[in-house]
Amino acid sequence: MLRTLNLLFNHEHTSLNPNTYEADSSAATVILKLACPNLLRLDREMRLKPDLAESWTVSDDQRVFAFRLRPGLTFHNGRRLDAEAAAACLRRILDPRVQAPLQADLAGIERIEATGPLDLRIAFAEPNTAFLQTLSWRCYIADDTAVQPVGAGPYEVTEWIAGSHVRLRKFAGHYAAHRFAAEEIVIRWAPHAAQRVAVIESGAADIVETVPPTMAAALVERGLITTMAVNSPRKTVIAFRTTAPPFDDPRMRRAVAHAVDREAIRTRNLGDRGRLVVGVLPEDDPWAERLEALPLDPDRARALVREAGYADGVRVRVSTTAMLPVPAVAAQVAESLAAIGITLDLRSYEDPPWWPAVYLREGWQMAIQGASARPHPDILFRRDLCTGGAFNAGQYSNPALDALVSRARATTDPAAQRALYAQAQRIVHDDLPVLPLYAADVLAGMRPGVTGFRPHPLGYIELEDVTF
Repeated sequence: MLRTLNLLFNHEHTSLNPNTYEADSSAATVILKLACPNLLRLDREMRLKPDLAESWTVSDDQRVFAFRLRPGLTFHNGRRLDAEAAAACLRRILDPRVQAPLQADLAGIERIEATGPLDLRIAFAEPNTAFLQTLSWRCYIADDTAVQPVGAGPYEVTEWIAGSHVRLRKFAGHYAAHRFAAEEIVIRWAPHAAQRVAVIESGAADIVETVPPTMAAALVERGLITTMAVNSPRKTVIAFRTTAPPFDDPRMRRAVAHAVDREAIRTRNLGDRGRLVVGVLPEDDPWAERLEALPLDPDRARALVREAGYADGVRVRVSTTAMLPVPAVAAQVAESLAAIGITLDLRSYEDPPWWPAVYLREGWQMAIQGASARPHPDILFRRDLCTGGAFNAGQYSNPALDALVSRARATTDPAAQRALYAQAQRIVHDDLPVLPLYAADVLAGMRPGVTGFRPHPLGYIELEDVTF
């Protein structure tokens, strides 16, 4: 009889085709990390660790990266995973026909070459100090297929029934297969808190990706689940469409910041499982610059609305997910903004669809949405805030910020690099293209009897040494 581990995730993915836009989501990442790992990984302390590569070296100028792959690796389909296979995968990502979001993250690569059966060398035209974090985050070593994710991870995808479940089978050829107790994994989804609680009460979930924070204590007290939390850089933000009225005017963005009581939102919806964010990074992030938040001041907010030419009020179309706690957060934001003359027309959607299908199209003026954790400031700025960024939903553009981010990635002096990223944070804080509401901890749950599982700050589900 198979030893099956049942996982309950927040919402379903739209694709499992590795290294594509459609699979560049938190929903797909948790599955692809099990099926298609990369050369390195980020552990729970955000340290780089070996994965498919057993060792690596970096040149002093951080332009040349050399990896030694583990011997005997194979893909799930039996094909050999050697240095040339890994190089071919990375070259596909850079193919313009693929239009992978990683192309901007990996910009500047001059050569990808196998220098031996197990030796891979990647050279950049200039230093890339974020490369190893990029490689370890949402970049996958996969065989050439779009039918299913064929990687070399501890589990292979064997079934995906849309709207029902994904089934994965243990891959005996994985280099550390002995550390994975489950012979089979079944993943189901529950986007709403009530649904998630019902599954927990039924005993049908061994590991729960996210336990509703306000309901966790009661579930623990009833003996239905144990919980474990870890701080995470993932955020919930208000994003403004900066290219169209009314939020093309910075005064209107500042009015929102003065009107919304972010501490009350955090307390009501997350309690001690959330942290306030000033700027774009939580204060406990090692790259964070300490900034001064705009004070809660409804009178100043109303004055700014008048100055911007909206003395008679303005109606704003808002796009937001229906996943908790965002609807409650959106209602609180709407109440606060109504008091200063900004009426929100809230339009919520169910997950999926993949969020750029909603946020990268025209029609909305404000969005209230979760922002995935980024393991390095270069990835955060380049994707979310630089001109033309893959996930720059509000179309914000500041050439000074773009130049700073490029300089910072190529700067190998730690103090100088920190100063550049601090300056970039101050620019975004002043321009306010997004208003972070809070950073939410990862609060995972385990059915009694499950041991060895710990949540990851980036939301990964790691199953080494988990027993049940």
